[in-house]
Amino acid sequence: MKRILLLSDFSDTARNAAMYALKMMENEAKFFLLNAYDLEFSGSPYIMQVKEELAAESLKGLKNELALIRRRYPDAKVELLSLFGSLLEVLKNEVNKNHYDLIVLGCRGESALENFLLGSRAYEVIKNIEAPILLIPKHAKFKKPEKVIFATDLKDFESDEMVEPVRDIVEMFHAPLLFVNVLEEEYVNRIDAEEKIASHFPGINVSFNFIEDDDVIEGINKFMDDKQADMIALVRHNVGIIDRLFHPSITKQMVLHPEHPMLILHEHEHDH
Repeated sequence: MKRILLLSDFSDTARNAAMYALKMMENEAKFFLLNAYDLEFSGSPYIMQVKEELAAESLKGLKNELALIRRRYPDAKVELLSLFGSLLEVLKNEVNKNHYDLIVLGCRGESALENFLLGSRAYEVIKNIEAPILLIPKHAKFKKPEKVIFATDLKDFESDEMVEPVRDIVEMFHAPLLFVNVLEEEYVNRIDAEEKIASHFPGINVSFNFIEDDDVIEGINKFMDDKQADMIALVRHNVGIIDRLFHPSITKQMVLHPEHPMLILHEHEHDH
């Protein structure tokens, strides 16, 4: 059974992300609903008292979220985690200690990373936490993924395990997987590269597509719209693409909201 970590700050955005994940994998997973609470200041003589109050608030908030979840998903397996520390510290410890197949995080859907659910800390989560992360835009409602897009630079994956979250989703929903080549400038033997990549997805309907757009991000968004795709996956080493998917160029006056859930995969060895 999959282990899925849901991050909550008790906002609508976080709740929507949790509900999305529950609807997607209700019967396939055990969920852990995590709230990290931290002291904003130190040096107060009442520090222990403040910490106890924060702990009580955190647990109360989690129980409230659980009650809302139970109403809609009475049989879902959900465990509560109320942990003291900054979100990054807590997550690093938690991910090192316990294996999670996926971390689910809400994002507000404005166009800048600073406006994520947890301020710019969500971006810090993407950069620093070594686990697959599913970002759910604030207003995304779950619908069965008919098509999943995978933005790729045609480099082979370092391990089969790395792409497991994508494979699980496309297998679960019998969705085709459309690779979109975001290769910038460098030459790659496409036939070899595509064969290697396809070998990680036996029995799955995969196709390879090329974007003829000078602006890769605009190209990806347009491709997703044209294909009416429901989710995009990318590997975290393409962090420039992640940046740009959320930072529309002001000059073009394009408002590229992250409208689609985004699955960010994590390489383990090479990206430090």
